[in-house]
Amino acid sequence: MLEAAWHIVSESFGFSSGTARPVVAKMLGQLKAADIAHRAGLTTGAFYNRWPNREAFLSEFIDYALSVDRSPTYARLQHMVEQHEGDAIALVHDLAYADIQEIVNNPAFAVHTHLWSLMRARPDITDRMDRMYDEFRASITPMFERVLELLGRELRPPFTISDVVQFFMAAAEGLSLQTATGGPNGPSDELFGRCVTALLPTMTRRKGDRTELDDLLAEL
Repeated sequence: MLEAAWHIVSESFGFSSGTARPVVAKMLGQLKAADIAHRAGLTTGAFYNRWPNREAFLSEFIDYALSVDRSPTYARLQHMVEQHEGDAIALVHDLAYADIQEIVNNPAFAVHTHLWSLMRARPDITDRMDRMYDEFRASITPMFERVLELLGRELRPPFTISDVVQFFMAAAEGLSLQTATGGPNGPSDELFGRCVTALLPTMTRRKGDRTELDDLLAEL
């Protein structure tokens, strides 16, 4: 039934159905027990056997919707890592020049953006978002560590692996949000890629190099 509700929500944003996208604030309100049960091939009674009321269902559904496994960004990263295992240069290139539009067009992006917009009004969503980001950071940190190992590089002080992961997550999310507006002046994938690859030699250094960030800045 959670999966059935996910499909209903995705379609409410115009995915898979070809319908016009509604006002996003109505998204959670569109989930009705009878509709969910029918979509899952079950009875409304089966819905209430699982959850005592609609609020209990919504609590579990938000956890489901915000799981890392449903993140289009995580799915894309996993695919790239598997595709370029052992080839750090190709992986870095694909990470830097990832197709952001592919992420934006994923229904999960619309759902996550909507829930993000509700955080101020619903502290429970804020808590779940925090857990999702923590889980996501934990899941991709080994990937960044592996890339550095394959490149023969280490982090340049004062940067830490946590700094690098948080920065790239924030940059990718910001680019995705701007891309989603569809405006002609939004940042291009090419610009993002050039900035990412330009930052790599600043945030990291070859093993044995003792140059710190302040030393680089002193040369400017």
